[in-house]
Amino acid sequence: MADRQSPGSYLRSLLTLDRLLRLAAVVLSGLILVRVLFAGTAGWWSILLVAGTAALVLGVVKLAERMRTLLPGDQTGTADSLSNSRFAAFVATRSRPAAVLALLVLVIHAAITGYIGIWTILITVVLAAIATLLSPNLRLVALLGGTAIVFAAATVFVADAFQGSAEARALAVSVAGIILPVLVSDKLTTLVKLPPLTTAHHAVLAVLTLVLGFLGWTRADWLPGVSNDCYTLPTSTGITTLRATADGDRCYGLLDTADPGVFAAGAFGKDPVTIALQRRILAANRGLEDGDLTVVWLGALSCEPLPADRTRCADGRDYPSERDQLRALLYAQAHIAATKSHRMHVVIADATQDVERIDDIAKMIIDRRPALGSRLVVIGGGDSRDTTQQAINRLLDAGIPFIAPNLLADLGAPGRPFVDRPGYLQLAPSNLAYAQDAVDRLRLRFDKGFRLDIYQHPSPTDHYTTSLVNDLLAAVRAAPGGTARHVAGPDRIDDGICPANPDPKPTVLYFADRWTRFAEFVQRVNEVCGHARPRLVIADVSVSRFMANYQLRAATNADWPVDYNVGGPSCADLTPAGFAALSKQIHDFRDLVRLRPGATFTCADRLPAAAGGRLTNACPLDAAVKLTSQPCPANDLGTYLIPAWDAALLADALLPAAPPAGKDYLTALELPRFTLSTGKTARVIGGRLEKPTIDVRVWHVDPLNNPATVWERPSADLRGADLDSSGDLPRLAE
Repeated sequence: MADRQSPGSYLRSLLTLDRLLRLAAVVLSGLILVRVLFAGTAGWWSILLVAGTAALVLGVVKLAERMRTLLPGDQTGTADSLSNSRFAAFVATRSRPAAVLALLVLVIHAAITGYIGIWTILITVVLAAIATLLSPNLRLVALLGGTAIVFAAATVFVADAFQGSAEARALAVSVAGIILPVLVSDKLTTLVKLPPLTTAHHAVLAVLTLVLGFLGWTRADWLPGVSNDCYTLPTSTGITTLRATADGDRCYGLLDTADPGVFAAGAFGKDPVTIALQRRILAANRGLEDGDLTVVWLGALSCEPLPADRTRCADGRDYPSERDQLRALLYAQAHIAATKSHRMHVVIADATQDVERIDDIAKMIIDRRPALGSRLVVIGGGDSRDTTQQAINRLLDAGIPFIAPNLLADLGAPGRPFVDRPGYLQLAPSNLAYAQDAVDRLRLRFDKGFRLDIYQHPSPTDHYTTSLVNDLLAAVRAAPGGTARHVAGPDRIDDGICPANPDPKPTVLYFADRWTRFAEFVQRVNEVCGHARPRLVIADVSVSRFMANYQLRAATNADWPVDYNVGGPSCADLTPAGFAALSKQIHDFRDLVRLRPGATFTCADRLPAAAGGRLTNACPLDAAVKLTSQPCPANDLGTYLIPAWDAALLADALLPAAPPAGKDYLTALELPRFTLSTGKTARVIGGRLEKPTIDVRVWHVDPLNNPATVWERPSADLRGADLDSSGDLPRLAE
């Protein structure tokens, strides 16, 4: 029987550097296993992979027999109390292999999940340091590590010197990384008076050199992302995937967690309000379970930053409409969790400014398809460009449905959806409907004819503006007494748009370009008309994004009215049930819109004072948060929130729990009747929306530079004496 020793003697025998290091290695190894096990399936796979590989190696080299020979014999009465327990024997003899295996588990787990947290890095460094310090020959460790670093740097230089293919560069790295270090290391061992290196040492040296050389060779793929918080491992099997743009200033990719790791930002963009909103959405996500709905919001949240203030965009743009769509998804996420037996998992996909990376995002979504669940839908799209159409078709080819609340282009197919395929649901009508509505209003107002100047910078890749110009030209051509021309730049705008011009046919100016060009357009109109005002200015749906930005409106210095189309219904269009559901969520997330405790959210356009359509002191949700000089209480929903809310609830009602057997998934999507928040009915037949659920609406502002006033109806010129107060058009004779 072993001699019993006092606790003090036990502690004295424990407090040696070697044993403390070994004990730390074992404790850290245990913590790693516990942490990885709590990570779910990926953690189990990491442990099984490392354990299986280790068992195979142990079996091949018969390490088990060797380890048994190292165990202490059946001795009693030794003065070292640590040798009298199995745990002590494990710490004394197997701590270094345990540290190495735990380190491998950590590395494999990071590779599978793509998550690299700050604690992962710290534990890895500590374990690597302990394993090194426990090595019997530190000079040998230094020799192997130093040689690997030197030759890795050399092979990277040699590889960069090659002008051939990537395979040639890889071959250069491989040959140099295997042969040269091995040859040189044998010479170095004699210089530093070390025993000759074994085959195992040569293998470690070659692998270490190759790994370091590969990291240097591929630095363009990972260094910009790592240095700009835009990097996740390409081996990740999770949803979150981030990459950096070529200039390194912006991230793009997929985010579904508020803690994506130390090398990845927790939100897209630099604007504090946008970041806070994204974090709230991502924090509400939980692990996907059967029946959960996965919504990928696809749009733009980042931009070219202003050098003096990186939280702002260089061209002055902001993303109020995109933030409203994200608010809608946050509200829908909470609403579904509270009223259904499943949850809604939101993935935020930023395609950068002007959705430049949208096709890359589509590829990421398809690549992450297994992790996104069976009930997957993409909502958004940003802008109707050729790359947007390509990305949507790519998603549909992969069997992923797409709901577009605000895409309108119909280039080459007037009156048809932007993507005319099953699985693509476009809530808004096409550009032809907006063009025909504008021309019909002008025919009623100017019965003797009119001239329409259509302003748009030519852009063959921009389907939205190009198709709108074509639709307007076609609609005017069919209108008696109407003529139209395309104005391709600011210098082409002439004083015919001003009332003082004696032309018998009044000239109407139609802005059919992107909202980012609207400020330039307004400035040119001011210059042309001087002290006069333009006769009539109409703007497309894109300008509703401009109108949602209080700062841009105020900065125009334009004291004349503008009629413009809006992208969706207003708060006044909600049914009582729809308004109750949305207002509840606004109250629940009151801090995100600065709603004071005890205050009640009320829409200004639902009050009796707004019966004529005029909103004074209108304050959309976004303005309530962003307005700093003169804060205002939120009393408006804008026109982009409701379509996104309806899109999420429509997707939840439409997508089945499992794909139907023996049928094409997208064509089999059917929904006989679904009532939206506005009371309109959506019907899906064969994967297609029977008809648009958003009406063509015209609002106006008077004047443009007063952001507190909005009219939720057309101006008198476009409303006419024979129209009702809502501005709805009567049916015109053909």
